[in-house]
Amino acid sequence: MKVYLDGQLVEKADAKISVFDPGLLYGDGIFEGIRIYDHNIFRLDEHLERFEFSAKALMLDLPWSRQEISDAVCDTCRANGLRDGDIRFIATRGEAVCGLPPGTCRKPSS
Repeated sequence: MKVYLDGQLVEKADAKISVFDPGLLYGDGIFEGIRIYDHNIFRLDEHLERFEFSAKALMLDLPWSRQEISDAVCDTCRANGLRDGDIRFIATRGEAVCGLPPGTCRKPSS
């Protein structure tokens, strides 16, 4: 299985995030869970819009456009030959230097 991580498709076993990522330490991140039916991602644009609203609510600046996220989701589905199933996309603040303030994080991870 291939996983999209920080701009690359990697094997599941190689998909790792830092133990210092606030998503792991504090649950500080966002996600969307959606379905794919017969190679069609269900309401992808609506999910991406909600993903962006969630990021704004947490003051998480996403460095990717909606189109870039859409492309990553579609590319990952194609790379895995996914016809029917579940898709989950996640963004965290990325590795933090120390402490809770969001400004200490270097860059978001996806």
